[in-house]
Amino acid sequence: MAKTRTPVKIHITNIVRQMDAEEKTEMSVSGVFYQDEKSNYLQYEEKQMTGIIRSVLKISESELLLLRSGAVNMRLHFFKDQRRSVASVDSGAGKLAFESELIGYRETFCESPFSGKITFQYDLLSGGEFIGSYEVSMRIEEETNE
Repeated sequence: MAKTRTPVKIHITNIVRQMDAEEKTEMSVSGVFYQDEKSNYLQYEEKQMTGIIRSVLKISESELLLLRSGAVNMRLHFFKDQRRSVASVDSGAGKLAFESELIGYRETFCESPFSGKITFQYDLLSGGEFIGSYEVSMRIEEETNE
């Protein structure tokens, strides 16, 4: 199966809950969506104050993998049938390893015109101790040249 790359606009909402605080961030970025025989991929770049972060989200029947590289290097790997997995983050001060626990996951896609929504929630732990709760929502729409 050939990888047809569809240009998309992605609206990302992140909600972070740590201790008694909640922080919500939103951004819109351009990216591409493509598929192979077993997985869907969403690729995009974010411009942050610390620099550019390139992200790839891989979605398959059994897993969800978010890889980020650039100003921040991060690997979040979730198995849909296994709640806990290992996460790593390196923001320049050294690589930190965490445990991540997938709490919820949903995806929907429509073909024509292409659109979709991906939502996942997870908890981050260090040494078994709760650090925070995270919710990521990505609304995806095909970019048109109008």
